[in-house]
Amino acid sequence: MSDLLQRELLVVAGKGGVGKTTVTAALGLLAQRAGRSTALVEMAGTSSLDGAFPGGEIGYEGRTILPGLRAFSISASQSVEEYLLRHIRIRALYDMVFGNRFIAPFMNAVLGLSDLISLGKVMDLGWEVDEDGERRYDLLVVDSPATGHGLTMLRAPRAMMEIARKGPLFQNAQLVHDLLADPDRAALILVTLPEEMPVNETIEMAEAVQRSGLIRLAAVVVNGVPETPFAPDEERAFNALVEGREGRVGGEAGRALREANRMVWRRSLAQRHIDRLRREIPVPLIEIPRMASRSIQGETLEALVGHLEALP
Repeated sequence: MSDLLQRELLVVAGKGGVGKTTVTAALGLLAQRAGRSTALVEMAGTSSLDGAFPGGEIGYEGRTILPGLRAFSISASQSVEEYLLRHIRIRALYDMVFGNRFIAPFMNAVLGLSDLISLGKVMDLGWEVDEDGERRYDLLVVDSPATGHGLTMLRAPRAMMEIARKGPLFQNAQLVHDLLADPDRAALILVTLPEEMPVNETIEMAEAVQRSGLIRLAAVVVNGVPETPFAPDEERAFNALVEGREGRVGGEAGRALREANRMVWRRSLAQRHIDRLRREIPVPLIEIPRMASRSIQGETLEALVGHLEALP
């Protein structure tokens, strides 16, 4: 964990609904408490971080969460507008060309321009300096779009370099590409649940990333791991005890027995998925227990930060 936080950029990716934003928020708090000035960056203009840190909309300009921790919500359209106006400097021309409903989808879908410039905006944050000329942020933690789009976004710099060959777009794409590809500066963290579909997607994305060399995959976080009420020896004794008897015990004892059996079964099923991840993705695997609340703020977020803080 301390090694992860020493980088300049962490990209958190995974299937929608697996807890990417929760992990992003927890990593930001953990880094801030370790003394690293941190920017949390939510891509695609979503507002999930608003739920983690109440106090108003985060938005494109960002909001300070705590001293040393600021959050941003970056949309592709705002990133493209800021970048192009910085170079074109004529609002009417920008509106005529990039406000055109036929040209904008072409620029995004064919050239991947919006993904590239969104990543460029992240780099701009990394280059910001304070009044003393020091870098404002030691670490950027990016909550990337869901798996498929997240992979497309990571591929955007290389794709633009192949298209442009030279010029400002090529140079900007190369800067982003070189940052992502440097394992000492940037790393990818994949988040999943211990369930078949998200595990399948996680393995596919891990294989795609490792084949391409786009960014180093540093860790897989398995979120929502169900706990078992027993130690391994106790679980074996419990299974032997209840075998064939579960339906013959009534009342409160029966209900307790059935609930304990369900907990053991859920943990056993989750463990099979975790074991598969360990076999197929050769990186450290971080298990996060299922939390009592689905809220990503308050005590739940603190519990998650405490769990990560206890890791070596």
